[in-house]
Amino acid sequence: MKKFMVFIIAFVLIVPMTSSVEAQSNPVFSDLKGNSATEAILYLHDKHIISGYPDGTFRPSEPITRAQAAAMLLKALDIEVIENPTVQFKDVTKKSNYYSILATINEKGIIRGDNGYMRPGEPTSRAQMAAILRRAFNMPLESQPTFTDVPPVHWAYADINSIAENRVASGYPDGSFKPSDVVTRAHFSAFLARAMEDSMKVKASKSYVGETGSEIVRDGWKYTIEDDRLIKINQKTNEEVVLLTRIDFERVEGYFEKRLGRGFPVILYNDDLYIPYHKVIGMMSEIPSSFGLMKTTIDGGKVEEINLPFISYNAKERNMYVWNDRIYYTVEKEPRDFESYYKDIPNVDDSLLLYSINLSGGDLKLESKFNARFIFEDIGPKVGTFPYTQKHKSVEYEHSTIYYFNKKGVFKYSLLDKKTAQLSSIQAKDMMVTDKGLEIIDVRDKKHVLKK
Repeated sequence: MKKFMVFIIAFVLIVPMTSSVEAQSNPVFSDLKGNSATEAILYLHDKHIISGYPDGTFRPSEPITRAQAAAMLLKALDIEVIENPTVQFKDVTKKSNYYSILATINEKGIIRGDNGYMRPGEPTSRAQMAAILRRAFNMPLESQPTFTDVPPVHWAYADINSIAENRVASGYPDGSFKPSDVVTRAHFSAFLARAMEDSMKVKASKSYVGETGSEIVRDGWKYTIEDDRLIKINQKTNEEVVLLTRIDFERVEGYFEKRLGRGFPVILYNDDLYIPYHKVIGMMSEIPSSFGLMKTTIDGGKVEEINLPFISYNAKERNMYVWNDRIYYTVEKEPRDFESYYKDIPNVDDSLLLYSINLSGGDLKLESKFNARFIFEDIGPKVGTFPYTQKHKSVEYEHSTIYYFNKKGVFKYSLLDKKTAQLSSIQAKDMMVTDKGLEIIDVRDKKHVLKK
């Protein structure tokens, strides 16, 4: 056993450890000045989990390999190395000093091989790091989206969300995680120290991706609008908490408004709820001529009106979404008469302009232009006099992607790279994003499932 532990100590960063005399005389590495991970590095060094180089440097910007990460984790978790492992790797012989370390970490299910290959010298990616640390510290998988560049189809989606939720990683200021980037020695040290020590964790987790729908479930609560009330329902106890009702809003003179309608979409962004609503409804026509957006918290109470910029006299703000600290919505390039067009007409397209504003309603930006079918999302049985939301059936958001369809087929637009791709030439009249794919109902009522 002592022989194997010597291998770990010697291998932790593929260099010999500094002597105890050196560590005492020079406790701070010479190349850490100004490095944000200095505290984490010294914390791990004091616990004899990591070491520097004989020249007194740590080389924080160098990538960390899978084998190095394995050695660090065995030390951090105080896992004894298996003395006589039997597992066989195609790229690590039993004579290798790394063999017992990798066999042990593989046996524990923390770092897994791929078809018999452990790839010990391969640099560790940020996505791999997330999966490794989640398994090592037994963090639960997390389905709530967090970063703009880690969609649900990413293999480490739930791992990355988990380490964010547990305040081990916070990503970058632009809302990205950069899962394919290589993890440096400094970054891995910071992540590992946060996983080990609560006082070093990120102050608070934040998601950069909104969730939208008539019902949204998060952390055991379902948020929805029923009977003119914004409510949340505990999924275990069925406890119902009323967040807003129509009596929370002053009556307006000269026109009607519909703040909370059953089936209206709700947008959940961190601890805030955004509700698109019918702002102005004609007293004679009983058809909305303007839409609004309001915000409250997941605990209800105060309501904040989001002032959407004045784009044109009769612009209709629809298809709202919150992403990366901005509010997205479409308006018609050529506004239509609601009296004639608020009904299902599957073969009519509309030119939409995609705008975004910041969370306070300023900094208006034109993001894109695209054509979409002019079909409105209904809310089932007639509510009052108007059975539709402000949302098109032909536009759906998921994570960092907008899906839409028109007479040419089904398309997707990326909010990340601003690129459009056609998914199919199917003539659709409705669609829904599911875990399995993009579910399409064509004009002949046939169902299709497209790969996202």
